[in-house]
Amino acid sequence: MIKEIVKYPRTPSKEFGTSVRFFDAKLFELIQDIKDTMNANSLDALAAFQIGSPLAVIVLKDEKGEFVEIINPVVIKREGSIHPVETTAYFPGLSATTTRYEKIKLMYSDRNDTQQFLEANGDLAITLQRKIDYLFGANIRLRLSKEEEAVFDSKLEFGTDAITQNGCPTVFKRDRILRAIKYLFALGIVALAAKFFLLAENIVLLKMMENYILLSMIALSVVYFFYAQYEGKQYKHCSSCQIGNIIGTTLISLVRTGVLFALCHFIL
Repeated sequence: MIKEIVKYPRTPSKEFGTSVRFFDAKLFELIQDIKDTMNANSLDALAAFQIGSPLAVIVLKDEKGEFVEIINPVVIKREGSIHPVETTAYFPGLSATTTRYEKIKLMYSDRNDTQQFLEANGDLAITLQRKIDYLFGANIRLRLSKEEEAVFDSKLEFGTDAITQNGCPTVFKRDRILRAIKYLFALGIVALAAKFFLLAENIVLLKMMENYILLSMIALSVVYFFYAQYEGKQYKHCSSCQIGNIIGTTLISLVRTGVLFALCHFIL
């Protein structure tokens, strides 16, 4: 059965890392639920924690796309240190640079309660470490440096992955206003070009349309100026240069409006 994947900030239980003691139909049902959920969400690995179970169970897909069932895993060997950029279904749409072991060796049980061993490196080692963290109620945030943790907390607060070390996103919601202004400007130019193909009685309608476009561009420029400042103040680590950028961008939008106004004046 397909289950809902637990996402931040919800936690499924106060019990974590519960060892599997009974290898019975209830366990097999849980494993099947994990597999179904993985397939439904196109995931390569999933821990029981992520669908609300405290049991120490992980299911992953190997290179052949076949499921590997890992029960009661224990890391018995660790080597090296790497700093991968990780993503996880628990924090959808967000990434973070963590610290992980480069190579690990696991001891675990299969569904027949037979002891198995698995050596992993690279992406597989990273994935296994992330899933094992979940079995104990942890997540990637606990694997971050203080600097990365501050950045990640900003990502969580504002719901965007487009935030850098200085705490400022590289993409803002206000950019949508700028796109609207650009589209209106392009529409105004196209409408002016259409003047040479219209009948005289349609010119009045064209002038009215251009006036609406000009008024909309002015209004959006004003909205952008004030909203951009409001949005910028939400990012505590943003530098004051952002204000200058906002003013400059607003002036560019007003220049576009002025150019379109001048063209309308001389062409219409």
